[in-house]
Formats: sequence, structure tokens, C-alpha cells
Amino acid sequence: MIFRPAILFIASILSYAHAVAQELPQGYFRVPMEGEMALSATFGELRMNHFHAGIDMRTGGATGRAVYAVADGYVQCVRILPWGGGKMLYINHPGGYQSVYMHLESYEGEIGKRVLAEQYEQRSYSIVKEFPEGLLRVKKGQLVARSGNSGSSGGPHLHFELRQGGRTINPLHFGLPYTDGIAPTIRGIRVYSAEGTSELSAPNSSLTVRGPFHLGIYATDAAEGSTLRNGVDRIEVYLDGALFFKYTTEQFPLDSSRMVNALVDYPHFAATRQAYLLTRALPGAEGPWIPVRQGDGVFRLQPGTTHSISVKAFDIKGNVAERTLRVTAQAAPPPQPQPQVGEPIQYNSNFKIQNSKFKIDLPAYALYADDRLSLQPEEGALGSGLTLEPQVNALPPDRWYTLGLSGARRGRVVIVRLAGNRKFAYKTDYQDGYYTAQVRDFGRFVLMQDTVAPTVRPANFREGKQLKTNTLRVKIGDDLSGVERYDCYLNGQWILAEYDGKSATLTINAAGKLRAGQNRLRVEVVDGVGNSTDVTFLIRN
Repeated sequence: MIFRPAILFIASILSYAHAVAQELPQGYFRVPMEGEMALSATFGELRMNHFHAGIDMRTGGATGRAVYAVADGYVQCVRILPWGGGKMLYINHPGGYQSVYMHLESYEGEIGKRVLAEQYEQRSYSIVKEFPEGLLRVKKGQLVARSGNSGSSGGPHLHFELRQGGRTINPLHFGLPYTDGIAPTIRGIRVYSAEGTSELSAPNSSLTVRGPFHLGIYATDAAEGSTLRNGVDRIEVYLDGALFFKYTTEQFPLDSSRMVNALVDYPHFAATRQAYLLTRALPGAEGPWIPVRQGDGVFRLQPGTTHSISVKAFDIKGNVAERTLRVTAQAAPPPQPQPQVGEPIQYNSNFKIQNSKFKIDLPAYALYADDRLSLQPEEGALGSGLTLEPQVNALPPDRWYTLGLSGARRGRVVIVRLAGNRKFAYKTDYQDGYYTAQVRDFGRFVLMQDTVAPTVRPANFREGKQLKTNTLRVKIGDDLSGVERYDCYLNGQWILAEYDGKSATLTINAAGKLRAGQNRLRVEVVDGVGNSTDVTFLIRN
């Protein structure tokens, strides 16, 4: 088995993850919110571009629920972003453990006071603030925050993690009280062979295969009070009663999360959000989340023989769902020669190419297996464009790489990836005749010029009209390069505006800062290439 250098030192430790999980302190951590835990997402769920690194606790569709420190410790860091985890809190505990709370609405007590002071000192809503050990001590059960819907949250909930030594661990393995008497559901099994893909939906199925094949398993779990399609704890596959494949995510290194793309049928997942876990292995995607696999996870059955393949899906409480397949093997058809298209790439070696149209610097382990990269340049009004796609494994790269497109130097030009009707712009530099960007996708890339300034408009008030609230909301947006920064001033004084990326809304708490009569609210927004909009609204209080 081949491991990436970045996780060599971790893999040897985590290969016995199940044994370690049994030795975790039981009952030391409390639940972060009162009441019975009901989960809207479980640990290790297969997500686009990442494993789910914690558990999502339901909050009844509301924000503002009390969040408590799960053990004694001290606040190590606060991170606030308009995307991702939104308002985040990191608390360090004895034994090298760290608890993490995401998508918060607010911070409580001294934590909240220091966060607000830091935001005004930096004149920024988005901050990363680390605190000295012992400055903000907390006790187990102390109120530290309120649950919310900040960042990229799809609805009000609390995302909670327990970490140690660069890895995240399933919080339920620490003995947190959790009820689950409902077995998982195996929603589909796919067979991937030389003749294509077929999905088996019957509880017990018989099929005939020609040549080597591997399986894809789509399974979900539910529990009392939970949503219906949470992730399962583990999947096991047996060939004639012998364990052939076992998948579990009791813990994993935080820097390996993107490898999830190589473990699933990625094109199908991207199109349907149905995560079919594949038994086959790719050499550049090995790690501690696959402790058991026979060979490369591909079934090679003797022609003329019949076998039993059993698939089992377990939840954290040991409830199990099972499907059994009766498989008859036939001789494989003669292999058909495949055309060799594109530049050959070894997954564990750096790949560089440069010509008058484009340049690429792809680091080792950006791909999960050897492949061929199709490169199709095109001419555009501003310079070259390029479509690049792997030919064997249709997976996005694991690592960032440098892409350069040639063109004459002009102002406010960015590299843009086109995906259907959607455009994704990258922070772009210009050097030696190339526009360059760090990208983490494949597809079609072109050069586009951004000459349109950001938009700014009031959302819950009208200029010159009497205010009905002390909370002001302003919609901001940009059509291409995105919002780079913004500032708001009330009557000439900088005022904090919370930016929610998913709704493109600034929220300003102006209580106690509005004066009687006319007020001036100035909003300045700058996009990624320097276009700016500076608007002043006259409002009455």
C-alpha cells in the first residue's frame, strides 16, 4: 500500500483507529447544548470535497440556543468568516483535546466583549484572533455562545467537533448520550465493470458479470429526531463469507479531507448528491479511513463460478442493514484498444508544461492515480483560454496548482472557470506575458475583464423614510471577481457590519448609535480587481 508523504507519520498511528476509539475518555465531555441530541448530520459523512468533520446538532429551526463549554479549558481562538464555518470558537482542554463550535450567532460574556473589541480594532467583521493560554478560561457547562446560522450553513444548527493532534474524532465515541434505534438503509448498489454501470435496487439480486468489477454502495442512516439521510458509521462487504472491504471514519487527519472525492463515484455524486462509496483503491488516496481491503478492492472471479456478496451498513449503535448479491462470473470480452489522448501524468510526480498559449505547474499528488491530461487551448478576445480534463479518473485535483494563460497586459483581467451558466473567478496576477492563478479545479478556463462595480442597495429601509428598526440590512454583490472588502460608516464613524455570504447581506446593529432626525449611512464596497462603489444613504430616526 502506498501512502502520501504528507500523511505517512499519521497513517501508522491511525491504522488502529478502532482500538484507539475504545480508549477515549468516556463521560469527560458533556453535550454542548441542553436536551436530547438530535443530529442533522453525522461524523465522517461523504460530502463534496470533504468528509464531514463533526456532528451537526439540530436546534429546532431557530437560532440563539445556549451553547456550553463541553469541559474545562481556555479559549484558544475565534475565527469569523462570511463563508465556511461562519462564527467559530475553539476551546483547548487537558490531554491535547480541542472542542470546536461553528455557525454561531454570537459569543457570550467576556469572549463576546473581546471579539467585538478586536473587530473594531481591525475594522473588520472577518477576523482570526488567537488568545494566550489562560486568558479566557472556561468551566465545563459555562455558557460560551449562542447557536446560529452563520457562514455556509444551510439552516440553523450547531456544528460540533472534538480534535486532537491534527485529527478530528467522532464525538459520539466519547460517550455522549445519543439514541439511535433505527437501522441504516442501503439505498443502492452499483456494479462497475468493463461494460459499464448498472444499479441494483432489489433487496436480493442475482447478476452476471464479465470480467473484473468493483462495487459502489450508497447507504444512509436515521435516528430518533434526526434527518432521514445522515451518514452511516461503517460499511462492510463480504465475498463468500470472508471480509473483502471495510470502510469507517472514526477519525481522520484534517488535511486529508479532500480525498473523499477519490473514494466515491464522483461524477454521479456531483450530479445527484448520492454518495456511492467505491470498493476499489486509487494509489494516491490511501489512508487510515480504509483499514481493510483485499488487494485493490476489485473483484476478480473465476469464469463459470457463482459467489455470494454481502453488503452491510452499520450505524454508531450497531444497527445494521444488509443486502446479498448472487453473482455469476463469465469470461471477460477481449480488451479493446483505447486511444491515448493527452499528456501522461504520474500522480506522485510534479508535472510542468509551458508554451506560448499557457503554462501549468501541477504538484505531485494533485492526482490520485496515473492519468492523461487533455489540454485544449482556444483563442479569446483577451488572450488564450484552456480546457484541461483528466481522461481516466474524472476527479478534481487534490491540491492547488498554478495555471497561466497568455495575453497582453490589461487592467482588471481575471482567470474564470466556466461551468454551464456559472462563472468562477480566481485571484489573478500578471507576470512575463501570462495571467496566473492558483486553482483547484479542472475544466474550461478563459480570461475575462471585470469593469462592473459592485452593487449596493438597502434591504429593509428606504432612503429619507422613517426607520422602523435599529437593525439595518444592505444587500451587496459583484457580478464576477467577487466582493474583496467593504466598510460602513454611520455619521462618519466606522461601524461593524456583519456579512453573510450566502445571502449577500450586511447587517448593522445601530442601536444606541442612531441620532434623532437625519443620519448618514455610507457603504463602500470594493471587488477583487479594484472596482468600487461608494454610496451614502440618508435615513431618519
